[in-house]
Amino acid sequence: MEQLRARIEEWRRTRSGLCAMPEPLWAAAVAAAHEHGIYAVSRALGVSYDSLETRTGACRAKAAADKLPGAATFVEIGSALPFVSGTSGASVELTRDDGSKLAIRLAAGDALDVVGLVRAFGDRRA
Repeated sequence: MEQLRARIEEWRRTRSGLCAMPEPLWAAAVAAAHEHGIYAVSRALGVSYDSLETRTGACRAKAAADKLPGAATFVEIGSALPFVSGTSGASVELTRDDGSKLAIRLAAGDALDVVGLVRAFGDRRA
């Protein structure tokens, strides 16, 4: 962290006018933030918390997108567990950390393997 701070200070001393911090320095700051946290790194390096947070989030989103396969996959639901019978039916709504959502509305008496559905949706890569 000290070496990175020294590199940033050197850049600040030698830059001409107002210009954005070079990408290699931001990349090193983002890597440090992944390891030590955004707040600690922004304070230690004297860089903007908001800028570092934005760049860290953008890197996480890109890394997550790089892991996703190109096509959606089909998830087969196995044995069904019945819901409590009633007159209005039931609904299941799931949301993943990445913002993906799944909503299912069932008529009264329909059955669904909720545990299997949650597991499949949570393990979904696309």
